[in-house]
Amino acid sequence: MKSPQRQRGVALLIALLAVALAVILIASLLDRGELAFARARNALRGEQAIAYAEGLEAYASLVLQRDRDENPNLDSFSDVWAIPTPPQQVPGGSISARMSDLNGCFNLNNLVGRQAPVWRKRLRNLLTALELDPSLAGAINDWLDSDANIDAEGGAEDSAYLAQPIPYRAGNRVFAHISELRLVRGIDSAVYARLAPEVCALPTGTTINLNTASTAVLMSLDSRMTAVLAERIRQDRQARWTDVGTALNEAAQQGVEITPADRVGLGVASSYFLARGEITLDGVPFAFSSLLERVGGTVRGGVHVLQRSRGGEDLPAGVLAQAIDAGR
Repeated sequence: MKSPQRQRGVALLIALLAVALAVILIASLLDRGELAFARARNALRGEQAIAYAEGLEAYASLVLQRDRDENPNLDSFSDVWAIPTPPQQVPGGSISARMSDLNGCFNLNNLVGRQAPVWRKRLRNLLTALELDPSLAGAINDWLDSDANIDAEGGAEDSAYLAQPIPYRAGNRVFAHISELRLVRGIDSAVYARLAPEVCALPTGTTINLNTASTAVLMSLDSRMTAVLAERIRQDRQARWTDVGTALNEAAQQGVEITPADRVGLGVASSYFLARGEITLDGVPFAFSSLLERVGGTVRGGVHVLQRSRGGEDLPAGVLAQAIDAGR
């Protein structure tokens, strides 16, 4: 027969075990409750962020349409669309927005079509201005064209890509996003980091807005165009040229005469913009961007959304390149 003292010891152990199990159960329930609460909160904040992003997109469309009504044939950095929206307090956090003119960049998809020879020459000039190998233009051209002929200057077709450790084929179509450049032979993360800020992927046939083009893009217009001369045209981002001839007159006075044949695809107005919304709710950042096309006329006039994206797609080129490298 067990002694009363030993029985009390066993009862104490059972009581401690029961308490321990109860604590574990309660902690598990609390943890599940907190997890469920966090999921519900994140879902709510996510839906709230999307609603704010749609509101910012509608506001951006209104601003672009109003700007077109006031200045139908002219866009510059002094326009209202170029003024960032400072952070605004909203329930649960803050929102801010900004827009950039995509007609100020070099549209890679213009390398196909009737005016392709002019744009291919500009691409070589752009690569030179960025101190990159001009022969990369051949690989980019081959990535876009649908034939199997290898460009004489650094071109690459399926045979070059199928020989990679992870084989794939050339795109043979226009770019959907500039990150596709990382698939082109010769474009590593360092090259991409320098090239990506100057280029974009838009529908074929866009123009370069001389009022909003970067120094490198202006240098692509002619091999003789220097950085100093390009900056004179930009006027420290204050350029507001009313026509192409007036804008290029500064270059002509310095002996860089751009012929009418080489002026194709140039303008002083814009149709494509990237609207970017930065939203922070409960300390969680949300990033949204919309590619907007502003169209004049009475039939299809207005602002149309061509593409929406969410996340860090608009990261600095160097960061994005490293991310792509890590995933390959």
